[in-house]
Amino acid sequence: MYTIDILLLVVNSEDRGELRGRTLLQKKVYFLSVLMEVNFDFTAHRYGPYSSVVAGHLDSLVAHGFLNEKIESFATASKDQNVFGEIRRHTYSLAEGGREVWSDLEEEPDFPKWKAALELINAQPISNDFNKLSIAAKVHYIVNWRGKSTIGEVRQVAEEYGWDVSPEDIESVLSFLTKLKLVTTDES
Repeated sequence: MYTIDILLLVVNSEDRGELRGRTLLQKKVYFLSVLMEVNFDFTAHRYGPYSSVVAGHLDSLVAHGFLNEKIESFATASKDQNVFGEIRRHTYSLAEGGREVWSDLEEEPDFPKWKAALELINAQPISNDFNKLSIAAKVHYIVNWRGKSTIGEVRQVAEEYGWDVSPEDIESVLSFLTKLKLVTTDES
């Protein structure tokens, strides 16, 4: 499947057909790419692994009428503001053009595999929490690069990337990463 197909799948697989937040979208595509062993050129970025390839295709889908984009602004002290200090949230849904290609997308031979992998991600409690999913992506990115690591080692590398990740943060995402079979812990 093409990157644009995957983005349409991720957006349309959300409750009510809306995906709330670019960070959430990037992290879901990150984990999907890991599970499906596809390279989208994710690199270390302020909010964790980020792909300019994914961002570019997302902007193209909006510009060409396949996705709707709604932008909400928050007051600085808003409860909706996240730990990254963002004051805007982008919400995506299929536009008319995206709905027209959706049935063709479902006929793609690889579609069931991609959908099953995304369902595995979305079945986890943290899958709609962009802050937790970002932490999970950071932890996975580090462990994937370094191999077997302790929580202290993950924190040290995270600091080198400029990521503030506490031991509690790491512990809170280990269940998610273990269920996806992306890390193993000494307890398992």
